[in-house]
Amino acid sequence: MLGRKNKILLTFDLEEFDLPLEYNLKVSKREQLNIPLLGLNRILGILDKHNIKATFFTTAHFAENNVAILQRMAENQHEIASHMYYHSDYDPSHILKSKQKLEEVSKTKVYGIRSPRLKQLNLGLVKKAGYIYDSSLNPTFIPGRYNNFNKSKTIFKDEETNLFVMPFSVSTFLRIPLFWLSFKNMNLQVYFMLANHALKKDGYLHLYFHPWEFTDLENFSIPSYIKKYSGNKMIERLDKLIGYFKNKSDFATVYNFCCENSGEYIRDNNLG
Repeated sequence: MLGRKNKILLTFDLEEFDLPLEYNLKVSKREQLNIPLLGLNRILGILDKHNIKATFFTTAHFAENNVAILQRMAENQHEIASHMYYHSDYDPSHILKSKQKLEEVSKTKVYGIRSPRLKQLNLGLVKKAGYIYDSSLNPTFIPGRYNNFNKSKTIFKDEETNLFVMPFSVSTFLRIPLFWLSFKNMNLQVYFMLANHALKKDGYLHLYFHPWEFTDLENFSIPSYIKKYSGNKMIERLDKLIGYFKNKSDFATVYNFCCENSGEYIRDNNLG
């Protein structure tokens, strides 16, 4: 078991709501920014209610259009990490440029990165840009996306770059993913059972969601398994998730978890 006490790493991909574009549906640039902002405000309300901190993997494009709330999140000690510059426009140079923009906007150091749609990143470029961890590995099989059954299920250091790699949590048996789609579509008690087993086995849970899930998606012609439990229903489920694990574990940011398990303590300097 890693760390001093079981940890819950609650993370959110703060990105443009461009998912309808994958289904050849129109969504305006304004909606792409406004929908996740609405969901973000609802999430922050739940986190404040429980007095816990989370990690927000944020596109630089979203950040530069929402400066005030990014700065407020950083001031409240939520971790701001990179989700590249745009969610649907990948360029290797964005590994560095997104970090620079996010640090400029949030006035805090950015230590982690997660690639959109969990595409594999060049860890050499990630290291060169000054990150200490990558959070882009789902150690399971998702048809049409990736097959990572041969990858580690728990935190490890990449041998070539010495970067931390933070896989998402999966079940102890069959590597059933415990990410956002499972949380939406599983019976909640079954989900809690699988998550609790993984927590006991690995010493932590690394979970991720999207702020746009916490808005009403009924008017979008996207698959039902994606928009199931959106809006207020998703808020209720998140509240139950936090309440269930709050008495079992501590909630932590990914950065702090990496520090705790590295034998090193990296000073989290404010850039302001």
